[in-house]
Amino acid sequence: MKKRWIYLLAALTLTAGMCIAEPLAGIAASLEADAEGFVVGSCSLTVYPEDPNKGETDSFGADLADADVAVDVYRIARAVKTPGYDGYHYELAPGYDLDIPGNGEGGEGQQAVNWEQLAQEAAAVALNENAPGTPVEGSGVPAGTRMENLDAGLYLLVARGSDMTAIADYKTEVKQKDTLTGEETVRIATIVNSEQYTYAFLPQLVSLPTKAADENGVINTGNPGEWIFDMAVNLKPERLDRYGSLEIVKTLAEYETMGGVQESATFVFEVTGRLGDEIVYSNVESITFTAAGQERVTLDRIPAKAEVTVREVYSGSSYELTVPGDRTATIAADDIVSVEFENEYDGRRTNGHGIKNQFVYDEAGGWSWYSSPAQDAAGNRGEPQQ
Repeated sequence: MKKRWIYLLAALTLTAGMCIAEPLAGIAASLEADAEGFVVGSCSLTVYPEDPNKGETDSFGADLADADVAVDVYRIARAVKTPGYDGYHYELAPGYDLDIPGNGEGGEGQQAVNWEQLAQEAAAVALNENAPGTPVEGSGVPAGTRMENLDAGLYLLVARGSDMTAIADYKTEVKQKDTLTGEETVRIATIVNSEQYTYAFLPQLVSLPTKAADENGVINTGNPGEWIFDMAVNLKPERLDRYGSLEIVKTLAEYETMGGVQESATFVFEVTGRLGDEIVYSNVESITFTAAGQERVTLDRIPAKAEVTVREVYSGSSYELTVPGDRTATIAADDIVSVEFENEYDGRRTNGHGIKNQFVYDEAGGWSWYSSPAQDAAGNRGEPQQ
């Protein structure tokens, strides 16, 4: 699998993980067990890609809603009624060897459980490409769809793009940095792409049935109140920009010569990218010819969906465009779009040429000067770095 590193800045010490659980329906009666000791009762679960009640400023809105988020649900354990208590512990499914503190028949509960770490361990099993886990029947549905007839137990939630069916397509790793300690950790995550953004989700665990959160926001099966069999879970993705590339293709039908000697001819392009009214990309690039033919240059890391305008601001000293005017294109994520220019020799002999200068800043060495063609001048370091 090709690892795609995503860097997130988020606190790792979270009260209730990265998802918020909302009760939809509860019952006041004590839990009951079947003949095998498993908790009786059919549960349901609805998973939203983000909190539907988020404020407009903080919400990812229509872009995330249109990204076709699907949710796979893996059953990690069945809920076993704990004798003498109105509670349960877990019987882990084969392959999920999770060390859940307090998971026994003594009724201690899971007060000190690091659910985020356990979710990572469960995800490593479920998303193992060589021996992947099997989602429960009825999962893999669009986010916001109610999944019914779930046994009481512990479930892993994995969000992905609905068009991503192979684990290698949506599984990635993220680097998270604790804003308080500065400590960096690597986490398994899954992704969903819209045309403009990538949304990264951390796999999450949810236990069914459950109880409402206490005054500190902690969700624990030992909390007082009704048992909740019908749950809604709101995920909290991180959003990252997607980028594409622009290729400028230049064709030179004829080439200026002076007494049989060919001089280099440089053409300069101004590139501006806009998202709405905001300029999100600005650059100047050049292409140099030493003979007639076709040359091209590619500009990378332009924000996806940006509308780019390419203007040839210098057409060599003795060349003119066959078709005047700017060229425009829309950047597509992880793709290359092209614009084309063609110039012809206007018959003048001017011996014109150009030099591309590039200034590169390095924290250790400061600014460095490169040029193409390389200039024999103090401080110049030759051809630009690739």
